[in-house]
Amino acid sequence: MDEYLQSNDEFWQYGYEAENVESYVFRPYGIILKYELGIDGSKNEKLLEFGCGQGAACQFFKSKGFDVYGIDISNVDINRCQQKMPDIASHFEVIDPKPEESDVFFGGEYDVVVGIQSLYYYTNTDMQTRLISLYNQMRKGAVIYATMIGTKMFYYDYSTEYKDGLRKVDFSKPRIQVKDYFVNFTSSESELEQKFSMFKKLHIGSYTQNFREDEGVSFHYTFVGQKE
Repeated sequence: MDEYLQSNDEFWQYGYEAENVESYVFRPYGIILKYELGIDGSKNEKLLEFGCGQGAACQFFKSKGFDVYGIDISNVDINRCQQKMPDIASHFEVIDPKPEESDVFFGGEYDVVVGIQSLYYYTNTDMQTRLISLYNQMRKGAVIYATMIGTKMFYYDYSTEYKDGLRKVDFSKPRIQVKDYFVNFTSSESELEQKFSMFKKLHIGSYTQNFREDEGVSFHYTFVGQKE
């Protein structure tokens, strides 16, 4: 396995504590999926969350009626999902960090694919491999909602070039210490659109967060696209 995949895999084995659904999940649901596209869960639409963590977003979509499935590289997080949603424990699975175009999760045929703060841990080449695998598992007309970390994110200031679009992040602050953390940053909306060029663009947006003056601004782009 590539060094960066191994490093990120080890990093995420500690799990990601996020018990509550975030605004950048439920607001796009109401503003775009439900209001504009009529995808609200009432038809039991099949939804895959790539990088589901401990399942907060999956729980939200499940509550709306979606047939939800979640995948992650973290054993800790998948176990937590299964504990939180025992009635659909079989809908969660640990996957290999290395993407393959032939990957199929839970039979595919998805109406919605969600990748929130999870798709930017790949090189450009591996990211395209992963996006192709997700694209191939989506039904015609299916929607993808993804977020990508931007160069305005304070992590970028502590990063150095690694290879193939990936940068290595190292820093230490009072709350967090990051070492050998590999991230693929996006510099502009045009670059974002290029990364997701296999999809018809519906909307591009962004969100920022800044809760501590000693850390800096968190910045992410959002992309909503459709398989034609």
